[in-house]
Amino acid sequence: MKQLYIGLVFLFISFGIQAQTATYSGIIKDRNTNLPVEYVSITGVNSNISTMTNADGRFRLTVPQEIKKIKFSHLNYDVLEYVLVPERKEMVVYLNSSAYEMEEMVILNRSLREVMNEIIKNSKSKFSKDIKLSTYYREMMNINNEVYSYADGMLDYFYKNKSTSNITVNESRAIKFQSKEFESYENNPVNFYLLNLQEIVTNAFQFERLSKIVKNKNYEMYLTLKKNAEGKELTTLYFEPSETAKDEIFEGTVVFDDEAKLILEINIQLSRKHLKNIKFEDRVLYRIKFSEIRYKQIFNAVDGKYFLVYDTRRVQAMVKVGERHQYLIGGIHELITVNSAVSSEKPKPDLIYYHPTLQPLGKNYTTKYWNDQNVILLNSKEEQALGKINN
Repeated sequence: MKQLYIGLVFLFISFGIQAQTATYSGIIKDRNTNLPVEYVSITGVNSNISTMTNADGRFRLTVPQEIKKIKFSHLNYDVLEYVLVPERKEMVVYLNSSAYEMEEMVILNRSLREVMNEIIKNSKSKFSKDIKLSTYYREMMNINNEVYSYADGMLDYFYKNKSTSNITVNESRAIKFQSKEFESYENNPVNFYLLNLQEIVTNAFQFERLSKIVKNKNYEMYLTLKKNAEGKELTTLYFEPSETAKDEIFEGTVVFDDEAKLILEINIQLSRKHLKNIKFEDRVLYRIKFSEIRYKQIFNAVDGKYFLVYDTRRVQAMVKVGERHQYLIGGIHELITVNSAVSSEKPKPDLIYYHPTLQPLGKNYTTKYWNDQNVILLNSKEEQALGKINN
């Protein structure tokens, strides 16, 4: 009888915990074009709970029931606060494009590279060392345009210092798919890691890619400024290789808050006009030539804390092993911060994860976190390609 009573107590506690949260989902569209909007941050007002829309503009957010509003924010749209209605769990949200005045070139009275070095230096100094980032991370690898492997998980990042961070994996799942296309690769002794989850937050701390571009005099750069009716200003750095550049291959933009001297968004990709500069690189056991590289990082500054909100990297390359084997290999990783907390917590040394991918962990979960947590939803193409992931 005593055991039955204890069991009932735990059952009621369980129901109580489940009843304390509510899940909302939907799609976010541009009011003018009716097209879905990617990279919209959705945050519970007066909380650190957040998620982000996928390429189809879709999202799902679970928040405590005491959260009465959620906020939608994107650099190119007006911020929208939405009052939650418990009976309306599915929603379509329309965002208004920020009515910026015409974008104008910025004329500086000092070196542009000096200005950008100052912005980078200040942003690096503002990264908060006492924040624990609870994140959702996923990775996918393609071989000859077929999905070879997929993994995702709920990870915690602990800022260790300005150049490194510790990672713990709470739950994860990983799968490799079977195909005749993969047999040659499977039998090959070379393992390729085009992406590395260990480098994500470390690179965010250091702004390494951006710093190299700013220092390189073979890149042409200019700044623009635009302001909306509410006085919100966005300063954007545009960069691309000069016409005579021989080794430089990237172009992109950096959006920053000039008043706070903080970087808000970085977009880097291969310059289509300079693909001729890309050549095969010799590695220890193989040669590699990149045909696509895309980086995107989004940062946030809230209540005096500055941290990474979103990071993605997409890569595609031709890999040659010896004279007989070649593979078109692609990869993607995405990481979003789903919660952040000021914490002096240190991870237990035996729980720190050091591998570059989640693949070695296989099935490492006790809950269906991909249905219950604030993850990035698969878009329609990914759902089609990854339909067997839970088989």
